[in-house]
Amino acid sequence: MLLEQRSFAVEDWTVDLELLENARQAGYTTKVFFISTEDPNLNVGRVLLRMSQSGQGVPLGTIPESYKEAMRSLPETRKHADDLLVYDNTENGRGHRLVARFIAGELVKTAQTPPDWLKKVFGRELRSEVKHQGKSGRAR
Repeated sequence: MLLEQRSFAVEDWTVDLELLENARQAGYTTKVFFISTEDPNLNVGRVLLRMSQSGQGVPLGTIPESYKEAMRSLPETRKHADDLLVYDNTENGRGHRLVARFIAGELVKTAQTPPDWLKKVFGRELRSEVKHQGKSGRAR
């Protein structure tokens, strides 16, 4: 894939950090769209609904561990992606919302009310950015 030097996209439950780093070293600009919810059980419910409507299924037992692995790898992902856009898709029927953006590993934007799962992953760094945005009156 990288040797062909053509644009490509990958969809997966977790981010392949080795592929990301190899792509950057090969001269690619890397962009990651990370979409999550507050709870893996919500994901299980959505997969069950999708399967009941003849949609794509996945082994339900793998969802909780995949969720945990994705959360564990998110801080490292930002170090390997040129642009990391993090979306929350917790609320049913409202679609996803951008809750954080990292460019070259640096937090450049965060939602005024970030979801709890994002706070757990990025902790203090996220809280200080929310305070900074509140003082400036707008997101950077």
